[in-house]
Amino acid sequence: MTRALPITIPEGSLGPSSLGEERLALAENLVRGSADPEQALQAARIFALEGRRDRAVEILRQGILTRPHHAEMLSLLADLLSRAGTFEEADLYFRRALECDAKAAETWYRRGLHHGRQGQAAASRSAYEEVIRLDARHVKGWVNLGLARADLGEKDAAIEALERAVLVDPGCGEARSNLGVLYAEAGLRAESIEEFRRAVALAPDSSEAHFNLGWALLAEDELEQAEKTLEESARLDPANAETFYALALLHQRVGNYARAVQELKQAIERRPEDARLHYYLGVAYNCQDAVDQAILALERAARLRPDDPRIHRLLGVAYDKKELPARAREAYRRAASLSG
Repeated sequence: MTRALPITIPEGSLGPSSLGEERLALAENLVRGSADPEQALQAARIFALEGRRDRAVEILRQGILTRPHHAEMLSLLADLLSRAGTFEEADLYFRRALECDAKAAETWYRRGLHHGRQGQAAASRSAYEEVIRLDARHVKGWVNLGLARADLGEKDAAIEALERAVLVDPGCGEARSNLGVLYAEAGLRAESIEEFRRAVALAPDSSEAHFNLGWALLAEDELEQAEKTLEESARLDPANAETFYALALLHQRVGNYARAVQELKQAIERRPEDARLHYYLGVAYNCQDAVDQAILALERAARLRPDDPRIHRLLGVAYDKKELPARAREAYRRAASLSG
């Protein structure tokens, strides 16, 4: 179950909505000629949600000039700057926001996301721990605390955080799915599948939830259910190469190598530099005795990952089938040296 997909809490769309111009006009009216900071905040949020982050930042900067200690303005500005990748300036505004209100759980939550964007798992964990200390019912805080702990290898503590998220909100699909991932890694396979089923029921349009359930079912050899679930994942997100890879493994398992080849080709279209996909394409071709195609796939895999002994070993087999003894010996020698 190592390929289950962790699912993060969505940060919220910053793309335009169908209301578009009407909402933007409302936001301009809110901010025009008004000294009310709450109206400025509302306007900034609207602009951000409509994809006008630049205008939202401008409004917040102007508001902070006259209200330099307004914690929520500072916090929202920091969040928008972080989303834009302006991390150093975002750090400054997060510090100022927390100096003004150190008990604002949402500011700590945004700061956790900010650290997460930079791959700072320990700092992210600390921020989320502060979130749930301030607000024990902050579901997103518990979920992201679980993910941060998992990133740091603290699997038991991660499970504890996600179980707490489920207690607070049994309908949180992200908590259910991530709990399933951690249960699977802990070898709790039945519990894992149950959580994945719940996640799918809660989020039937989530490709990741279907993928995780399908992968878990594949690991349990429940192939008919796995195929249906993985095909639904592919329908929901046709760009995800992992789903086609999983379907290829499923078809290989039942000896349907032609279907495995089709699925792997689709996966490779989406991720052409993934050596693993070319390797398994070589496996599928080799099982069909399509030696020329197997060699092409395996040679590509070897170029992408020259230190993988499995690739060179199977290349040796394919060269032997093609009656290329010198190449076969070299491939076997390479595989042996890489295997130690």
